Order: sequence, then structure tokens, then C-alpha cells
Amino acid sequence: MSHFRERTEKNCLNCNAVVAGRYCQVCGQENIAPKESAWHLITHFFYDITHFDGRFFSTVKYLLLKPGFLTAEYTRGRRMSYLHPVRMYVFTSALFFLIYFSFINEHSDHTKEQISSLKEQLVLKEDQAKRLYLLKVANAKDTVMAAAIGRALSDYEADIAQLQKKVAAASVHETNSKKIDKAYTDIKGRSTILNAVIDSVREESKKERQSHIADSALHAGTPDSLSGRVIINDRDILDFNVYKDQDAYIAVQRQLPQDRRDGIIERSVKLRLLRIHMEKPEEREKLLDDLFERFKHSFPKLLFVSLPFFAFFLWLLYFRRKEFYYADHGIFTVHIYCAIFIFILLFYLLRAMQDASGWNIFSWLKTGLVVYGVYFVYKAMRNFYGQGRYKTLVKYIVLSGMTSVIMTILVLIFLTISAYNI
Repeated sequence: MSHFRERTEKNCLNCNAVVAGRYCQVCGQENIAPKESAWHLITHFFYDITHFDGRFFSTVKYLLLKPGFLTAEYTRGRRMSYLHPVRMYVFTSALFFLIYFSFINEHSDHTKEQISSLKEQLVLKEDQAKRLYLLKVANAKDTVMAAAIGRALSDYEADIAQLQKKVAAASVHETNSKKIDKAYTDIKGRSTILNAVIDSVREESKKERQSHIADSALHAGTPDSLSGRVIINDRDILDFNVYKDQDAYIAVQRQLPQDRRDGIIERSVKLRLLRIHMEKPEEREKLLDDLFERFKHSFPKLLFVSLPFFAFFLWLLYFRRKEFYYADHGIFTVHIYCAIFIFILLFYLLRAMQDASGWNIFSWLKTGLVVYGVYFVYKAMRNFYGQGRYKTLVKYIVLSGMTSVIMTILVLIFLTISAYNI
């Protein structure tokens, strides 16, 4: 309800129907005076903002602290007290990606610049310390001068030790940041074909050719990252030392039986990777940067496309529960996605606070947040669908497996699209 004066006349200005209360029962327009002052417009603006924010934060409270509650309320028809699920998804996803691409994504570049600056300072300090040491040796007979130089040298050594710690800490943080940024593509499915392209572009030196790297993540951030082989489950999928160019790969594929040839998606990605591999090192690095930059910017679309699949999997798992329609599963999915966006933002916030303060308590809080995020989906399923712990746990595990497969497929498709757009 607005805070503006109600008209004394009882005819609706919009449809001319007789109005029984403050709102027209035919078209829903509020029966208020049509002439508004500038002050009324200003106050109306702030009232709307306050009303929206109030509903948003109260909805977020229920979303995060009472998993599955909002979806249950929505399906019961209790909707006006909470922000609409679709509007909430639009708002939280827009906020998440705005913050990510504006601040979080730039953090990695800032860290690299910081490391470079620290290393330059370290080199200068070490060079000056060497000069001071030589000066101290040269003035060994002058005890006063030698003592002064010795004290200055001690200060430099302390500064050098401090800089070395900062460089080490910044380097560790950069590594962790890369792992987080590549979490988009660290989706582990069970299909060898799918994982071959997404999870196994690995850097492998000649001395490590026989070692299987257990961590299946996408390593393509440096010019040398495509110089080895693509390995999955101890089997060579694509060897860049064998396939020097696209023609060699195509020639081999033509000679293979139809059932042994690569699928169209895997074939497309391999050809694109071979094209990048053929470039000069500096061009290769630029192409890889462009590839993953385009892929990261397509991730909002990927998540949006995955929504109906997630809801469909829920529909399959609860097929015998006739009281739940596909739309109900869709609303549940939207609430889950909104919660995940907020959890990720909180994770980055805790990481920033840890970087600023250096307190290990934030590391524990991040771990707790991740654990709660995993538990959140299970608890939401149990609360909304109302089944026992064992059934819900089994369905949660099955849902996780199906989601991993479809997300891997979508990542592969969007990565292919990104590769062909560079």
C-alpha cells in the first residue's frame, strides 16, 4: 500500500469501475489522486526502494537459514511476503556477476602486478645489501663506520626477509585464486569422452611423461600448457607431439573405423586446440587468454541454460510425487541457484577479509561455508519434498551425479562456442 492520499470519488480512473476499497477490484489500480507533487514523486521513489530492499533481505534470511522453506511457501500460495523467485534470481545473479567481473576477476591481474612489484623491490634491496656488505669490509678498520654500516645492513636483511615472506604469500594466494577462477571448469563427470576435453589439458614435461596427474583441472593458462599430452584415466587422448597440426589429426580420424572416431563436439574442440598449439608461443598465450575470457563471460548463460535440466532431474527423482509439478521443481531450482550465488559472494568476502587481516579464522569460516553449502541442498530437498534422511541422501547423490554430467556437457558446448569466437 502506498502512502498517498486516497480519492474521495469511488470510480476507478483507469477502467471507470466502482471501487469498493483502496484498490480497484477489476484492474487493480490504486484509487489515489492523479496529481502528485515533486515531493510525492521523491518519497514514492524511496518508499519503493525501501519496500523492495525490505522484502529482499527478509527473503534472503529465510532462503539461507531455512532451506526449502521459501519454495514450500510459494507452492502453498503464500507469496506476497517474499520476493518473487524469478525476480530474486535476476537480482542475485546480476549482483553476483557484476561484482565478479568488476572486482573479483580483476584481483588476479592485481596480484600478478603486486608480485612483480615485490620482486623488483626485493632485487633492489638484495643488491643494496651486497653493496653495504662490501662497504663494511672496505671500512673494517673504521670501527664507527663499520658498526653503522652493520646496523644498516641488519635493517636491510630484515626488510629482505619481510619481502621474501610477502612474495611467498602473494604467490600462494595467486595459485589459490587461479584454482577458484578455474572452478567453473573443474566439473568432474564420469564420462571419459567428456572429461577428456574439459578436465585434462595438462602441462607435462618430458621428465614427467610417465606420471599421471590426479587433479583433473583445466591447465591452459601458460604458453607451455599445450606442449604435452591430454591424459585421462592413464590413457592418452590427444598427444600434441604426435598430432603436430590439424591435418595430421584429420588424416588419422579418416582412417579409423566409424565407431572409433571422435564425436562432433570432441572433434571440434581438439581441432581448435591444435590450431592454438600451432601458433607462436606469444600468440598461443593470447589466444588462450581470449578463449577463457570469453568462456567466463558466457558462464551466466550456461547457468541459466542449466536451470531447466536441474529441474527436470528433480522431476525424474520425484516422479511418483504427483503433487509436485515441473514448475514446482523449477521454483526449487531457482531458490537453490540464488543461495549458491550468495554463498559464493560470501566466500569471496571472507577471502578478502582474510587477505586484509591475515587471520586464520577466516580460513575456517570459508571451510564451514563450503560444508554448509553442500549440506544446504540436501536439507532443502528433505524439507521441501518431505522424505526421510536415507531416501533424500540417495536422491541427493544421484542428483549430484546427473548434474555433474549435464554441467560437463554444457561447459564443453560453451567452451567450443567460445573457441570458435576467438
